[in-house]
Amino acid sequence: FKAYLPAHEIEESRKGKEKEETQLGNGELILVVDDEEAVREITRATLETYGYRVVTAVDGTDAMAQFIERRNEIALVVTDMVMPYMDGAATIRALRKIDPGLGIILVSGLAQNAENASDGQGVAFLPKPYTAHELLQAIRHTLDSAGENRHV
Repeated sequence: FKAYLPAHEIEESRKGKEKEETQLGNGELILVVDDEEAVREITRATLETYGYRVVTAVDGTDAMAQFIERRNEIALVVTDMVMPYMDGAATIRALRKIDPGLGIILVSGLAQNAENASDGQGVAFLPKPYTAHELLQAIRHTLDSAGENRHV
């Protein structure tokens, strides 16, 4: 006797479980830094759907301007590693000089960039590609961790 179950029902139940486990934001302002417009916009739409506010930047230089302008509002930064003008590593160093306790999530498709995340300063690493659920989990974890160390 063999039973065959449709695979999509398993996927649907898994997605339902992920939605239940996903914690919603409380209006925290997230700075998303990525040189790819599609990535910025998808990330913005996802975060806004789950209760976050979002401001975006096209590279590290733009991110610094946005952060300086809204320093007291920005709760966390999600930054790509490889960008023109000012890459993720330089952006992280500059942000840390202004606010050492700021929560930062470094995203990259290159595994060796995870070393830049483990700088002992609370930078989380999220490998590309990632799901919305993985991004939201990383944000919640980083916000909770950074909140303990943040002095604005």
